[in-house]
Amino acid sequence: MRSGRTTVTHDHALEAVARLAGGVAHDFNNILLALRAYGELALRRIDAGADPRSEVLEMLASAERASALTRRLLAFGGRHLLRPEVVDLNELAAAMEESLASLLGPSVTLTLTPSAEPARAIVDRGLLEQVLLSLTENAKAAMPDGGRLTIAIATRGSTVELAVTDTGHGMDDETAVRALEPFFTTRGEGATGLGLATARGIVRQSGGTLEVDSQQGVGTTIRIDLPVAEPPSESEQRASRGTIVGALVLLVEDDEVVRRSIGRILEEEGFEVASVPDGEAALLFASTRRPDVVLTDVSMAGLGGRETAEGIHARHPGVPVVFMSGYTDDAPVGFAFDDAWTAFLQKPFSSTELIEALQAALSSRS
Repeated sequence: MRSGRTTVTHDHALEAVARLAGGVAHDFNNILLALRAYGELALRRIDAGADPRSEVLEMLASAERASALTRRLLAFGGRHLLRPEVVDLNELAAAMEESLASLLGPSVTLTLTPSAEPARAIVDRGLLEQVLLSLTENAKAAMPDGGRLTIAIATRGSTVELAVTDTGHGMDDETAVRALEPFFTTRGEGATGLGLATARGIVRQSGGTLEVDSQQGVGTTIRIDLPVAEPPSESEQRASRGTIVGALVLLVEDDEVVRRSIGRILEEEGFEVASVPDGEAALLFASTRRPDVVLTDVSMAGLGGRETAEGIHARHPGVPVVFMSGYTDDAPVGFAFDDAWTAFLQKPFSSTELIEALQAALSSRS
């Protein structure tokens, strides 16, 4: 049965959104509690002259949980800013085999069937891993008495196919039609019904399709087709690498805590950093000195990131710009996004992602 379209009533939609909001608040409060608790424990260990490393690692893990939660919600709505890369689905599935088998438990047998040749697609690796985990969770719920889950990968000309098949209870025609409907779930209290809807949002953003085939009493297959991709050339890989030590970064960020933390990371990585709180201060700095790269928030009071970048380019044409924002709507800011000197970082980002973006911007300049 191929999934189809359905209409969600207004009352059901409001009820689902309320349930979603409650679930998100619950998850975020748990994450914030963990961050606060481990932060307090870390301070106690520092005061006692002990090593707070384990507590700091737990804080970072909690921050990643929060980031993953926002990514999932944005992906559900097709609003997540993708971080695409060339991924071989054979390699990705093999790397996840152990964790997927652990998730399924001993009563479900996991079988991987890779394609005979590389199965490369341009996807956000982290989000595709999330899709596989979500589909595996659904399959486990459909096989309470055990069964088999098969993940088969195949190349089909211009597409790469990822098929996830379980031998569970399957779905009748009506349920299969509604399977991709936002907030629809058959798993009872506590389930949001966002799993398949989120997966489809992720796949669609990657230029692919997701379909549901199911037969009651036989099982279900979720079939994902993604555009095939070639690996990056050696010259493209070399272009992403470069030297950054000593480069002058003009950091424009109106949130003081964010500005200080980013500045410290950059200084420890060997950058020279000029930190300013707004676009006006950035233009004043640029009137006396040319930065090697500009790192600017997009949404700021007064001059926004786009206007700030335009003003700096008027004084110093060709200076690479890296935009950053917590709003996905800020991504297509309309300024030089076809220019190789311009990039975008979606908050929250890791220090590794920050350095790689600046490194790529500086390399493209040359």
